Amino acid sequence: MKQLNIKWITVIVLMMAVFSSCKKDIDIAPIENNTSNTFYSNEIEIKQAIIGVYAHLARNGTNTDFATDYFWLASENRSDLLYIAAETSAQNDQLDFRKFLITANSGTVSTNYARLYQIIKDANSLLFYTTEGQYKRYRAEACFLRAYAYSELARSFGPTALITKPIENAEAIALPRAPLSDIYAQIITDLQYAAANLDKVYTGADAGRVGSLAANALLGQVYITMGGYPLNDATAYAKAETVLTSIIADVNARFSPTYAGLFTLANENKYDLFSIQFASGGLNLGSSLAGYATSTGSSGTPFPEWMYTSYTLQGQDMRVDSDLVKTMRTNKDLRFSVSIDTGYWNGLPSVPTRTFVKKNIITKFLEKDNTNTSIKAWNDQPRNFPILRDADAILLLAEALVRNGKASDAKQYVDKIRTRAGLPILAAAPTLDDIKLERKYEFIGEGRRYFDLVRYGETEAVNTLVAFNTHYHSKLNGQAPTKRDLLMPIPQNELKTRSNWSQNFGY
Repeated sequence: MKQLNIKWITVIVLMMAVFSSCKKDIDIAPIENNTSNTFYSNEIEIKQAIIGVYAHLARNGTNTDFATDYFWLASENRSDLLYIAAETSAQNDQLDFRKFLITANSGTVSTNYARLYQIIKDANSLLFYTTEGQYKRYRAEACFLRAYAYSELARSFGPTALITKPIENAEAIALPRAPLSDIYAQIITDLQYAAANLDKVYTGADAGRVGSLAANALLGQVYITMGGYPLNDATAYAKAETVLTSIIADVNARFSPTYAGLFTLANENKYDLFSIQFASGGLNLGSSLAGYATSTGSSGTPFPEWMYTSYTLQGQDMRVDSDLVKTMRTNKDLRFSVSIDTGYWNGLPSVPTRTFVKKNIITKFLEKDNTNTSIKAWNDQPRNFPILRDADAILLLAEALVRNGKASDAKQYVDKIRTRAGLPILAAAPTLDDIKLERKYEFIGEGRRYFDLVRYGETEAVNTLVAFNTHYHSKLNGQAPTKRDLLMPIPQNELKTRSNWSQNFGY
């Protein structure tokens, strides 16, 4: 069963009531209205506060969670993995993302932006109202979460406001968009502090909370991101190699022997380095991600042999790229059956007229158990969502080695991932193309692909997305993507309060 302590679940529910009043803007609590200094008075309150920061990645009192809004809608949807087969009346933002039609007024754009800044705001408060020596672990967690939020803001929105303490409204409005170099410098400082002041991993009642392995893995990812577009800092690859090499033995010790073992409730928090925690039971702690696997009406069950009859889905009719499906099946890639289903029965075995509906859909995060009565709604799925796991650190290290001219040293790491997938080891030292393909197959449904394409470079990203869009050319898959689509727009409700901010290119 899930290793998420019930006391933690209860605290999250309580903290969501406190923190769920987030508006769809930066919403920085001004000092003149801030009562936080009276809250951070003892360890119990500070522990509650840091768990409340984690809670912003989960449902946080809303219908959808960060994994759904950000990694699925804003990332996977825009990659060369998914296409629209048919439109429904649900989730128009999902259509806009896939069609490259989002604007500064798109609701999900504002939601993602606001959620990341809510993490920063609450982390800043904890750090501001606590002292270094007394609460080092909680401060380290806050630094990690602040760094994580800024890392996602940087790669999704570009330069943005850099805030490291509670500030007054007038000061917040006057802040410029800080250069990416300044933002990444703060991210690195925070992650280095977190890595130095956390245990490697936490288990038992604290399972799922970040440790130094997660901090160093994220730092490696940040360096790899800095090495790519738009910063193109070639010196960052050597730094990535150093930090990822320092943790690779510990990552290998947490390496799942099977790919399927990564995505079971019994193994949650066993192999992940950092994941969003979910739990069923109707407490607003479940995941909404599986509800976007394919489309359905407002009632009815699209795959009743897997789910109870009142289960419904919310998304558009998204299908997995048929060429990718063909390749993975031909190669007998073990990651295929874990990540993708080619269809479902539209009735239970007791229905003699049932038929098999053919759709290539991502079901990696769907709990396929129609006897599970703890799942109360479409957004009450129990499976955690991995933000960082074993393969992230391993493939990022392999990439750093190749980019640093050490391809022969990278082979063992690429082969490790391929062997687990049931594929033969490489005949020669890996190329960057080999690593790019492994990342594409390894992280299907996990929201990595779009951000990978962007950091590979403007030309490669745009050409890849245009080719995919052309392959599935129809009104359903929108306009051809351009350089504009390598970032999301700054939400309009942010721009309207600031005279010193310009909108991102093309919006």
